[in-house]
Amino acid sequence: MKCSNCGAEMSNLSLSWGKKYLWLMIPVMLIGFLPLLKLTLFKGDVTKDLSISDIRQRPVGNSVEVLGLITNNGSHTWSGVTIEAEFFDANGTFIDEAEEYVRSDVAKGAKEHFKMTVKNPSAAVSDPSTKMVLKVSGGHTMPF
Repeated sequence: MKCSNCGAEMSNLSLSWGKKYLWLMIPVMLIGFLPLLKLTLFKGDVTKDLSISDIRQRPVGNSVEVLGLITNNGSHTWSGVTIEAEFFDANGTFIDEAEEYVRSDVAKGAKEHFKMTVKNPSAAVSDPSTKMVLKVSGGHTMPF
């Protein structure tokens, strides 16, 4: 191969970047993986961050309404929170369950009221001796 400027013969042609450029590329690659690390390692736990309190149950026509308050004790803002209500009879036997999706975001340190409607409940769910257990069963947070 000959040089295009001077016409000299080139016997050794190297296209490597050298070792000093390798040390420059390592931080660039780590910065590229940072969002992936944040998505997998630093996400919160919805069941630990959110708690439910002030639970009230009332019959309304042909349905039962469950009212409550979600409190975010964590350090993440949660969206798409799903609340699950499980109903048990006096003996502790499972009767029924219902889910409700909370459409508003629950910011860190904030409180959000919710209302869950169980339409056409069975007679066992409407019974005053029925025990209801509410829990947060899902939610989404963005680590960025």
